[in-house]
Amino acid sequence: MLVIDCFFGRCSKPSCERCAFQPVRSLRIALKSRALQKKEDPSFGAVGLWDKLDTATPHARVTLQKQDALKKRKRLIAPRETIAWYPTIKPELCNGCGDCKVLCKPGVFELGAPDPTGIHRPKLIVAHPFKCLVLCTRCVPVCTSGAIVLPPKEEFEHFVEYLD
Repeated sequence: MLVIDCFFGRCSKPSCERCAFQPVRSLRIALKSRALQKKEDPSFGAVGLWDKLDTATPHARVTLQKQDALKKRKRLIAPRETIAWYPTIKPELCNGCGDCKVLCKPGVFELGAPDPTGIHRPKLIVAHPFKCLVLCTRCVPVCTSGAIVLPPKEEFEHFVEYLD
């Protein structure tokens, strides 16, 4: 049961240091990052896309164009400090697994205060909210407990300009 708990991020140990199941957690993180790369890879599942484009409805064409626009380079129109796009973590749901911290390259997440009883792992906090990339949502599917919440994308589309 301990291996399964560790794999799904429900481990009750305060940290993974000197844990016999640390390779299991590393495997889980590697599998999640591979799954995210497949979703972002434009060649994945693109076989026959040109056939679907000809018979697609106008609404479907707009959706495909919107997806292409999302993969283009982005530039912010306003200063980053004025844009309130950053994640929030629900502390009652966070299990302290740290997957979001491992995945987030800008370094938005940090470990919070340790548990005074020493039973649970420390919860994660949003330590550097303005390091978060505007319209980035990679941390949400990685969170096994569903503790990460982002604001609606539609409210922040006007802060981003797409480049060719």
